[in-house]
Amino acid sequence: MKTDVYLINWRSGNTEAERLGAKILIIDGYESIDPQSPLGGPDGLKDIVCEKNGWKYVAACYFGSDQKEYKRIEEKYLHDLEGVERNDADGILFITNQHITPSERQKLVKLAEDKDSTAIIYHREKLVSILDSPLGYGIRLDIFGIEMTKEEQTSFFSQQNNYLKKLLDKQSEHLISKITEQIQGLSNPLSRIEKVAKQNYEQTMNIQGFIAKQSSKRTKTKLPFPKGTKSTELIDSNQLCEIHKMLLFSEKSIELGKFRDHKVWIGNPMSPGIENATYIPPEPDKVTKLTDALLGQWRENYQAVLNGSKESKIDAIVKFHSDFLRIHPFLDGNGRVARFLLNQQANEFFNIDYKVILEDKDVYFMALNKSYTGDLELLKRTLSQAIFGIE
Repeated sequence: MKTDVYLINWRSGNTEAERLGAKILIIDGYESIDPQSPLGGPDGLKDIVCEKNGWKYVAACYFGSDQKEYKRIEEKYLHDLEGVERNDADGILFITNQHITPSERQKLVKLAEDKDSTAIIYHREKLVSILDSPLGYGIRLDIFGIEMTKEEQTSFFSQQNNYLKKLLDKQSEHLISKITEQIQGLSNPLSRIEKVAKQNYEQTMNIQGFIAKQSSKRTKTKLPFPKGTKSTELIDSNQLCEIHKMLLFSEKSIELGKFRDHKVWIGNPMSPGIENATYIPPEPDKVTKLTDALLGQWRENYQAVLNGSKESKIDAIVKFHSDFLRIHPFLDGNGRVARFLLNQQANEFFNIDYKVILEDKDVYFMALNKSYTGDLELLKRTLSQAIFGIE
């Protein structure tokens, strides 16, 4: 039986609906996920509280045993929407097994905007696409008992292995950083290094707990930069190199402000070697030409985009972001430069004065990898959520 049939004929009640909703949000990149009262009782107009890229959301789950009329769906949505203000959130995630047409989704989003809020609608087809993806296979099996094909099993374990490696990488970076900080403060570091290592080892015993704690902060604050800096309207390679110098100045690298002249590849540190690369950027002798062309196209189209629609602006930003990282013009720091420019562009095109936060999570990396093949849809969703709090 197909996933959508199970969703249409939901028989598992509210408790399982909320648990499914929480699992969906986990694999879609949300953090600090806190289900409120899945077993019943008052929840303060919030089934789940979570965060993503500095935006705080309340999530509401609405699962019926059959298809409801839009009016009834809207009534439930409006009731749940009150939870945004009550819980000092930025928006609502409405998770439902109901079929909601594109025009109906736009109505729901507009209702949120009228209350100075944001909304992301997880309608039935969106849930199906997530549950029928590699990261969703395990949840699908657990909730609906839908077994994986051999091809799906291969995709599932590949994704899970990559996910675990990234968790371990992040924890390792934190461990090394904390050890370095503590050793630097010791008068006799060798005599106490065993104690320091033991203290930090204890912090690694629960990776998932560490990740949750690290991501429990809400950081959507006013933007200290790049507001007031030089516009990207006339950006060229020299200015780009100056931005690179500024952002990586503390690292004192001899490669500051220089396009790379080495072949590089992108992959997981735990699986080194170009043969294990997830992406191989262009050869170094093509970097200058490709970067000049990208910046030239941006300058040429700038005024047209500035005077265009919101949709055309976000499309231009998404394409630039993908093309820049695809070229990988610098040996190091490309992500930092790309995010700096993203903040600058968002400020110029949308007058946004808060930080546009792009946490280095699975969804973002997956979106980038897809964009390198020409599929920009997931990256557009990801950047739109980071900029506006909506997809």
